[in-house]
Amino acid sequence: MADALDHLDTTIEELGPFDGILGFSQGAALALSYMYRQQVSGERVPFKFFLCFSSVIPFSADAGYCQNIVQRLCALQWDMTVTPSADEPLLTRDERLFCEVMLRTVIAAKKKGAALPEYSMDVYKQDDGSKAPRVMHAQLLEEKLQIPTVHVTGKRDFDFMHNMSDIAQGMCEERLTRKLEHSGGHQPPQKDAEVKSVIRAMEWAISQSDRMPTHRL
Repeated sequence: MADALDHLDTTIEELGPFDGILGFSQGAALALSYMYRQQVSGERVPFKFFLCFSSVIPFSADAGYCQNIVQRLCALQWDMTVTPSADEPLLTRDERLFCEVMLRTVIAAKKKGAALPEYSMDVYKQDDGSKAPRVMHAQLLEEKLQIPTVHVTGKRDFDFMHNMSDIAQGMCEERLTRKLEHSGGHQPPQKDAEVKSVIRAMEWAISQSDRMPTHRL
C-alpha cells in the first residue's frame, strides 16, 4: 500500500500539476487514501477536486492507524467472519465498528469471489497484526478530506460495493460532497444523460474549489 502511494506521489511530481483527479474502483480508493495522507501530514493536497467512481473501501498505509484495534483482535483471536453483537463485552465500540466494516465490505466481497488478490482473514490473528490491512472509516479517522468530491455509483452494482462506496464518501467533508447514481453496474455511466449529470457535478466541484482558501489546495 505504501509503495502504491509513493508511486502515485512520484507520478504527480513528474507529470503534474493537475487541477483534479478521477479514480475508478481501486484507483478511487487509492486516490482517497493518498489525499487523506497528504492532508493529515500537513502536506499540500495536489488536487482541487476529486471525481470518485464506484470506490472500493480505502485502506491506510499508516502502520499506526487502528494498531491498537488490530492488536486487540489478534490477542482475542477474533473470528472476523462472525458478526459481533451490539453489546459484545469483549470488544470496544471502535473494535466492534472495525469488525462490522470488514463484514459489510471485505468479507462480503470475498464471499462473492470479488476480493482480489485473495488473502486469508488469519492475518487478523497472527502475531501483532502488522500485516493486517487497515480499513479506513470516518469514525476511526482524525478528520475528513477537505476538498470538493463527487461520488458516482451504479444502481446495479453489488451491495458490498455500495457499502464500500458509502464508506469512501463518508471520509469526505459532507458540505463539499455530491452523490450521483447511474443505471449501470460496476462501471462509469454510459448513457448520455447520466454522463451529462456527472459533468454538471464536476463543474459544481470546480466552482466550489475556486471559492476555497488557497492554503487548503
